[in-house]
Amino acid sequence: MTDSILVVGGYGTVGRTVCRTLAESTDRPVLAGGRNWRAAQRFAATADGVEARHIDVADSRTYDETLRNVETVVVCFDQKTVAFPQACFERGIDYFDTSPTDTLLRAIEECDDVARAEKATGILSLGLSPGLTNLFAAAGMTALDYTTQIDITLLLGLGEEFGPDTIKWTLEDGLDDFTVRTDGVDRDVVAFTDGRVTHIPGWGRRRVYRANLADQHVLARTTTVPTVATRLCYSSHIATKALAMVMHTGRVDDVVSGIGIERIARTGSSLAVGAAESVVMTEVQGVVGDCPTRHTRWLRGPDQARATGLVAAQAIQQLDTTSIPTGVHHLHQVFDLEPFCERLLEAGYALGESVEQTSEPSIF
Repeated sequence: MTDSILVVGGYGTVGRTVCRTLAESTDRPVLAGGRNWRAAQRFAATADGVEARHIDVADSRTYDETLRNVETVVVCFDQKTVAFPQACFERGIDYFDTSPTDTLLRAIEECDDVARAEKATGILSLGLSPGLTNLFAAAGMTALDYTTQIDITLLLGLGEEFGPDTIKWTLEDGLDDFTVRTDGVDRDVVAFTDGRVTHIPGWGRRRVYRANLADQHVLARTTTVPTVATRLCYSSHIATKALAMVMHTGRVDDVVSGIGIERIARTGSSLAVGAAESVVMTEVQGVVGDCPTRHTRWLRGPDQARATGLVAAQAIQQLDTTSIPTGVHHLHQVFDLEPFCERLLEAGYALGESVEQTSEPSIF
């Protein structure tokens, strides 16, 4: 099994889709790994072509045995350090990561020299945001003579299944204050402020707010676009407004510490209320000739964790058939949009695009 694919967090909400999709579409052995050996075994027993493996990314003593004969690794949860990605690169193992945390992505980018030296490839920004939103942005930029602004919008359905790690990430990282690029200058932003009204397919006009999602930071580093911003809302107007009000008071840390982040994560992951559909949308504004133009692309559908898994699986499969340089890259830097759209359409997701001439560039 010298060409095995190890999916770390393979029994989680994203990892299950990655494992099943790869097992159905590739002849390579697929290993569902994680620190919870029993959970890995239970999942593997339900998925044809998937085997269980024990791996704890926080314990380097588990690396050697589990990574033996592994050719590709994909990590489907957030990590605290780059110890594991670096260990993969040092062994010449191709590495994929679905993390939405930009500080981690930046740290993995710093492993580029190691990856190149060992002839390994790393692919980051795997999923919907960052990931598909980046691909939407790159496609829109290609169609413009000059790009002035990228606006990324997420509508998250509160009726979907969220793992505890997703909720913890939202509270610990997604609602942190952060820095963005506006008109070519970095400026500080308070999360869930700076609202903007936009039209979201299937949902109409919604007010969306700034969020510390990685795609805006990645695109700011990898493009020369003067303004890049990511905003989000929830399927529930009430939940969106309530969070905006709490953030406005500056008391969100008091609320979280009073209840306890672990308790919130456990309780939140067991609840599913409201719509089970999410939307990701990227609006790319610029100029074609002398005419201001906006390119908009979007995806709608249930189960964003499944969609993230499908994007990750597609990237892994494409690495087997596409000539990609060694080193660390983000999804939009090495792949085209179309194959990912085809995969998601086949899975039942709705995608759309529009091009419109605008009288003048939008200012928010």
